[in-house]
Amino acid sequence: MYCQDPLPQTTFVTTTKGKIFTVMKRPKTKKIISTFFILAMAGTVFTACSKDDDPADAKANMKFTITVNGADSNDQVDFLVSAGNHDASQYGSPVWKKNGADQGNVNAVPLAIGDFTGNTKTYVFETVKPFNFSSLHVAVSNFDGAPISVSYKAEIGGSVETDENKTYAAGQTFIRDYSYVAK
Repeated sequence: MYCQDPLPQTTFVTTTKGKIFTVMKRPKTKKIISTFFILAMAGTVFTACSKDDDPADAKANMKFTITVNGADSNDQVDFLVSAGNHDASQYGSPVWKKNGADQGNVNAVPLAIGDFTGNTKTYVFETVKPFNFSSLHVAVSNFDGAPISVSYKAEIGGSVETDENKTYAAGQTFIRDYSYVAK
């Protein structure tokens, strides 16, 4: 037996044992809103995943210029430059030149305090070919003595992204990581 309630959203259904169950129907407006919501979500998913929005294939030459003056063997000065591609093609081939000299098949090149206590105070790192991304790690700790002046500049695709000049007095520490992406 089946009978309809005068209200359009409720239906009563009789089972084989004579019990009556109430079945709620959704009003038309809820169906319309649900359908619209599902279509909007599907549209968002398909348009948000466009390959055109990803600059993953963009590559650029990277150049870092680093200068440290006033550091002595009691201080700590560390720099690390690295570059890579999304497809890992940097492995097995030269990536960097340091002051014009090829650095071999490494994608990251470090500098430490010993690199700045001799005659050379400035290092220029340049990639040997364009890359998707790069990074620069800077760590300076002046434990005692005279101030340490530090400058570093990052150029990505010929555009200056970072250009810092700082001086650190005895007892000061500075640590920072920079990330760059080719545009």
